[in-house]
Amino acid sequence: MKEATKAPKVSFYDYIVIGGGTAGIPLATTLSTNYSVLLLERGGSPYGNPNITQVMNFGSYFLDTSPNSPSQRFISGVINARPRVLGGGTSINAGFYSRGEPKFNKEARLMDKRLIRESYEEVAVRVSSCTSGSWSQT
Repeated sequence: MKEATKAPKVSFYDYIVIGGGTAGIPLATTLSTNYSVLLLERGGSPYGNPNITQVMNFGSYFLDTSPNSPSQRFISGVINARPRVLGGGTSINAGFYSRGEPKFNKEARLMDKRLIRESYEEVAVRVSSCTSGSWSQT
């Protein structure tokens, strides 16, 4: 990991991935097996930040409005926070996620209800395994 301000003025990459969250990191990792990839994340590293790595501090970053906070406050009808850290929302949300409503699945033409249900069940198992300290990549 390097600060973008210290990067060479001219660089060439096969792919540039914007956002080091739960989609960007796996995409960049997969692409990097065969291509040169630049992954850009506007936030810093979650490692070494006790507000992220220590459970007893969970949520304290939501009150931090400094430029170095791993979350950024925004208002979209309600006060909310979006991630500003490598790992994205996964780094700051303690494993919380929400399932799409049946109406959304229908409008998005996600018709395989069995696959949708099984996918959510798989996520639940992986998140609970990760939070209990026994993460498995099977």
